[in-house]
Amino acid sequence: MKKLIATAVVAALGFASFGACQYTATVKETAWIYKWSFKGRTTTGEKAKTVKAAPVSLCGYAGTATPVECAVRVPSSLKIEGFTAICMPGCGTDSFEQFAEVNEIFWQKKPFKASLAGGVTTDVAHIIGRNKKQVELAGQANFDKFVNGVIKEGSYSFTYAGFGKYDLKNSRIKSVKGTFAGYLTQPHAVTVSLCTSAGYWDCETLGLECEGTSIATGKFKVKYQKNASKKFLAGKFPGTPAWATALN
Repeated sequence: MKKLIATAVVAALGFASFGACQYTATVKETAWIYKWSFKGRTTTGEKAKTVKAAPVSLCGYAGTATPVECAVRVPSSLKIEGFTAICMPGCGTDSFEQFAEVNEIFWQKKPFKASLAGGVTTDVAHIIGRNKKQVELAGQANFDKFVNGVIKEGSYSFTYAGFGKYDLKNSRIKSVKGTFAGYLTQPHAVTVSLCTSAGYWDCETLGLECEGTSIATGKFKVKYQKNASKKFLAGKFPGTPAWATALN
């Protein structure tokens, strides 16, 4: 519930940001930065002849355009990246399970560029292996898309799971790789001036149904960033693409 409330607040504001960690002399390292990457496939829209009109405000776009065309849904590459930061971590896996409470920022590179609100939460994070140097990890990722800081275009919701390496000396997860799968609430064809619903073909009528859930699937990886963590302690945030929402 805390995660849902936090996501709703960020979505309303239209941006994500990091807050500075409070340094404590009794803690050896008070900030961990992790880099996330989700790469795979989803769907997007291609312009098509007018089949069914969609309201201009469908994606939050408030321009002067007339009702737009419905687009044809087609497979597309998906690429999402981002950072999460954990302040004053304790036991590595305990902190890893608290991703719902950390600072985070994500952005989408494909199928088009967009800033993302929301982030990741962790359901399972266990140290495994005979030498206590392996880890199993699973959780949820939920993202809302913001284009040009204004357009709200669809939401992702998927589950990720994988195996990785554990740093026993520093009680910290080093890296994890695995797979993810889930849903996109509604794919669109997005340009600078409009946002068009992308539909699928009805099996009986072969007519284009403009609204409907789609899929997202692929591989993910998350890795601890040593240098970024040290810089974060000094108040310097990890770099993001120039077009993505800047960190505060």
